[in-house]
Amino acid sequence: MILHINTSREWRGGEQQLFYLVQGLTNFKIPQIVVGQPGSPLETKCKENGYEFVPIEMRGEWDRKAYKNIRSLCISKNVKLIHTHTAHAHTLGLLAKRNHLNNPLIVSRRVDFKPKSSFFSRWKYQHPANDYYLPVSQKIKEVMISSKIAPERIITVYSGIDLKRFSKSAPHEYLREEFHIPKKCIVIGNVAALVDHKDQETLLNAISKMRTTVDFRLMIVGDGKLENKLKSQAEQLGIKDKVIFTGYRKDIPALLSLFDIFTLTSKEEGLGTSVLDAMASALPIVATNGGGIGEMLDHNEGAYVCSVGDSESIAQGLDKLVGSEDLRTKFGAFNKTSVKRFSVTKTVEKTKLIYYSFLGDTLYGEGT
Repeated sequence: MILHINTSREWRGGEQQLFYLVQGLTNFKIPQIVVGQPGSPLETKCKENGYEFVPIEMRGEWDRKAYKNIRSLCISKNVKLIHTHTAHAHTLGLLAKRNHLNNPLIVSRRVDFKPKSSFFSRWKYQHPANDYYLPVSQKIKEVMISSKIAPERIITVYSGIDLKRFSKSAPHEYLREEFHIPKKCIVIGNVAALVDHKDQETLLNAISKMRTTVDFRLMIVGDGKLENKLKSQAEQLGIKDKVIFTGYRKDIPALLSLFDIFTLTSKEEGLGTSVLDAMASALPIVATNGGGIGEMLDHNEGAYVCSVGDSESIAQGLDKLVGSEDLRTKFGAFNKTSVKRFSVTKTVEKTKLIYYSFLGDTLYGEGT
């Protein structure tokens, strides 16, 4: 029995990756339990699909009641391995295991910032009860090694996407009507939470520096605490008529079908699966090299990859793609083929092999 722990109350890339993993492992008849926040989107999604979900209120990484409940669950359900999927889940899993359980502890790491140097942080990340770290990019692996985590305990497992989800173009004409976008207008899309590290501020600066005479719109898809600030910035830059803030949307496949170009200008990014979705949708891309983004893209082949914060280069890349349908088609076709390296099937297979290295055939339920 595998126990997954996720402490998020939202549904973002990390939760989608966990769901893909649970889905994939279920196909191999591997017994699993997901522990998450009561009433979270993850609970809803798991229960809708028949996956075992145990709601445990987790009020922080030092929640004594939560980690004791996790430990009790491990004992009662004969859990063989714990896999944590958020930073707070890592702490709770570690506190549940420590000197009390013999279960291997696997820690997924999706962010590329360096762990703090405080006593607690060193205790958490260098504790011998952590068996393996699974960063989702080489960039994160390098950051972890620089934080004195033993390289032999770090295995890169790239995030993956369901390529079948993007095999056909989703109907999207209703979006042009909803957002009043002229038929021949080029649409640049950005799908990301409106938070500092996604750096839509630089993206808006880049839009203001574009020189193309071709009609275009930028659609920023997502919500977050910086929404009002970014709207004010667009107005101050005089590009309010060029930028559409859609808010949170669930119809991402349709939006990707609408887009002609995709852009992501993050300062930090574990990997950035929205880029993979765009590649699978045969979109040309302009992006920064923040975090692991550059590991997915090929500069001058399917994308223009720019330095973090370089609004001038981002503007130039967007200008080239807006102005040339042939270039957009060429870059998009390249990405459609290149993205096959990041199939969720490969993510599941590699994770399964890591589990198997600890559990052998008991991974499939024998002896439980």
